[in-house]
Amino acid sequence: MSSADPLRVQLSPKALEDLEDIWRYTAETWSIEQADTYVDALSHVFNIIAAMPTMARERLEFDPPVRIHVHQNHLIVYTAYDDHINVLRLLGGKQDWRAILRAVAD
Repeated sequence: MSSADPLRVQLSPKALEDLEDIWRYTAETWSIEQADTYVDALSHVFNIIAAMPTMARERLEFDPPVRIHVHQNHLIVYTAYDDHINVLRLLGGKQDWRAILRAVAD
């Protein structure tokens, strides 16, 4: 695989649940169209991350270490491997994301 090839994107079950919650909240608060647009934008960002997986610094204070990319009001928490990225969570910026990520290690 050349360095220009994007990695495969994998979403954890929790990330899929987060994505559904984001869509539902956005649809209820604004509109179905806005929810679709925002989820499409997140998917686009996943592909950007897959093409440049090290663009977010590795956060060694979490176990396992993760990378966190900010997109609008959400944090995309992921790990990067040789052949794929694993999106672990999609967290709202107002959530206590540090506590959530530390709880994963417990």
